[in-house]
Amino acid sequence: MMRAALSVLQRHVSARYNALAIMDLSLSERHHRQAISYLVSGLGARVAVQLLRDAVIEEPRDHILFVVDSARAFRALRFHFATSLFDREFNFLIVLTRRAGSREAALRDIFATCLSFHVLNAVVLLEQLDGVVLLYGYRLCAPDCRHAFTPELLNRYEDGAFVVGASQQRLFPRPVGSLYGCPLNVSWAPMPPFVIFEGNASDPAQRRQLSRLSGVDGVLLKKLAEIYAFRINLLPPCEHTRYMDDSRRALQAFGILTSAEDCFAQLSATNSSVAIGALSASHFSHRALFSTTSSYHQSALVFVVRVEHIMGSVSQLVQPFCGSVWCALALSCLLAVLLQWQDSRRTLRRRRFDAAACALRVHTSVLGNPLEAAGLPHSLLCRCLLGVWLLLALVLRVAYQGKLYDVFRLPYYPAVPERIADLLSGDYMYLAPDYADYFPVNRTLLRDHSFLTRFAELEAAPAGSRLTTVTLLDNLAHYNQLNWQSSRLTHVKEHIYMYQLVMYLRRHSVLKFAFDRKLKQLQAAGIVSYVNRYFEQRLVHAPYTQFTHEVVPIRLELFCGLYSVCFVMLLFAGLVFLLELLSPHVRWLQRYFL
Repeated sequence: MMRAALSVLQRHVSARYNALAIMDLSLSERHHRQAISYLVSGLGARVAVQLLRDAVIEEPRDHILFVVDSARAFRALRFHFATSLFDREFNFLIVLTRRAGSREAALRDIFATCLSFHVLNAVVLLEQLDGVVLLYGYRLCAPDCRHAFTPELLNRYEDGAFVVGASQQRLFPRPVGSLYGCPLNVSWAPMPPFVIFEGNASDPAQRRQLSRLSGVDGVLLKKLAEIYAFRINLLPPCEHTRYMDDSRRALQAFGILTSAEDCFAQLSATNSSVAIGALSASHFSHRALFSTTSSYHQSALVFVVRVEHIMGSVSQLVQPFCGSVWCALALSCLLAVLLQWQDSRRTLRRRRFDAAACALRVHTSVLGNPLEAAGLPHSLLCRCLLGVWLLLALVLRVAYQGKLYDVFRLPYYPAVPERIADLLSGDYMYLAPDYADYFPVNRTLLRDHSFLTRFAELEAAPAGSRLTTVTLLDNLAHYNQLNWQSSRLTHVKEHIYMYQLVMYLRRHSVLKFAFDRKLKQLQAAGIVSYVNRYFEQRLVHAPYTQFTHEVVPIRLELFCGLYSVCFVMLLFAGLVFLLELLSPHVRWLQRYFL
């Protein structure tokens, strides 16, 4: 027995780890002390040894060797881990020194004790009458799903060697295999785009159709169910709890999870094994009660504000200048009309002055049309004055065209707050289910409902209302995508903090380590990133981005085509002008220009 135990330690422990904890649980202390001395001397200086007692151990090793004389002694184990160490994966090597009357009963008794410690990697060594040492482990479920665990023969040690070589066997840690299609109850809170259920979630028949479950959390959970061959049994969706005690209100303070409180209640009552729905490991009040998987997605918790409409773009065109500029423009047009009237009186021909035609020519000149030759003054002074007026009209027209281009280029929305300090200094009121430490209590309006209802209240508020709330950036993008035509919500660029998404499990659940390993493998393979991009790709579009009030520089390369067209038109106009100058001297040109 001791040679087999030493061989296991040398091949599977000391080759990969440098420390080992040993605990003796027997009445025959002398015999076991000799066995422990044999094992320690056989290991030599390759591993450090820690001797455990029946007390709280703050820093136990990952591998613990138990030398016991009966399953009853192991069942009476008073050793327990510190609370902070329950999420570490431990490996038990149990050497049963006394032959048990019923091998199956002894194994089930020992493995039941290991399962109560939430340790899956447990290997029991027991010796038969013929001197063969058997190595047993256990799996979580049986093929018929009637047992919580199933003993499994791992290897045999006879004639000084194992039947299965060390290179072909893995004892620590042994990965969770198939769960044989056994069901796992899942608590879930609808939270698009993380958990999406298409259909009536209250109908048990529809909940059994897992094709209706999607979202980041939902797809990853179905992937884990495919890997470990377990069946997802969706419980009714978690409903909102209106009245909660103070110790359970911390989750609602984040302003995101409106129905996850009942999910935690189901987990604590052992009615479910997994809880999903945009859950985060930062829920500090629940870390002491539940275990979490490794993080597989992150999103930002942000403040949400509404973008106001001051006026439309077309109405901006009637207000490009101040009133004095408009008065000066009207007076200059009037003076241009009077100038042409005065010029018509001084001409020798005493032509009749047409005020309507003159006013029309002045108006069209302001808009950019040229004057007719007959409308030009004959005196030099009037021509100079008219040229000055035309130059003034050109400047005003270019300024107005620049304003026109600016109207169609930039949206005219008021600037939204960019930092949390802008919300505090701007007297914004905070809509939230509970008070938060990042916003004043006297400016918090308690709202005991979901973020969708808070969004509706935010958009229905009167014009000029300074209201804000919080949500995840992905939730806001999903809401804007569903309400593209009506949504006016955007977010403050400064994030409150990053939100790490996890799945919640029962406290010290043995599924944690299996789920963590597969989630890390899926992340390394890029599958988790693909799932995240799939559900983010169609949800990131928002009607108002965070840069709506900023002026984006215009690159000169954008006008290359326009400059080319203008250059060709100028060349063509110059060619026509030269031909017109040559037309009095060239006969065949006279038919086109005279």
